Amino acid sequence: MRVVFIFVVILVLLGMAVPMAFAVRYWLDGRAVIARAEQGGALRGASAERLTVAEHTIAMNEFRETWRSRAIPCRTLAYLWNDLTTESGPRTMPVSYKLGTSLLGEQRGTSVRWQVRRLIVSCQLEQRFDDRQLLRMWLTQAYFGRETFGLENASQAIFGKPSSALNGEEAARLAALLRAPSLRGQPERWAERARLIQERVAPRAQ
Repeated sequence: MRVVFIFVVILVLLGMAVPMAFAVRYWLDGRAVIARAEQGGALRGASAERLTVAEHTIAMNEFRETWRSRAIPCRTLAYLWNDLTTESGPRTMPVSYKLGTSLLGEQRGTSVRWQVRRLIVSCQLEQRFDDRQLLRMWLTQAYFGRETFGLENASQAIFGKPSSALNGEEAARLAALLRAPSLRGQPERWAERARLIQERVAPRAQ
């Protein structure tokens, strides 16, 4: 009996150790992803100053329901859990989730390993940066169509001025491109989508 008991205890301990080993491995992998991004300049210390009109418009269009919210252990996990288990959860993902996706680079969205890595990286980003910082870091990499990456590049290419100088209509036009970059070649649909975004975005309250 004693031998059987010891054997069962060993099995239980192994069963606990294996998931823990995987968790540690993924956690360290996430830290390595963020470290590489920092070294490459993708996570330069974005200031937490007041958002510009363009930044606010994009934040409220993309992340309204999760913006500056809190969850334990992190919003990304809470978002995914609500998405799987309820019909009333937030319909917009946290900005950390978007940035985590960008940092991983390899687009293997159906891979379980890739999904776990993205979750870990997103949670680690939430621990280190606030939403304004995360938004600004994501916007330096975001795609706006026609091989244009980054909010500043898009603003200069389309409007010929810095993003801080954009008005509400112009900001909404850029926000529309984040979900449908092809709109740049469809002026009427682009204008209509921008109008709807302007109507949906609440007054600035940061």
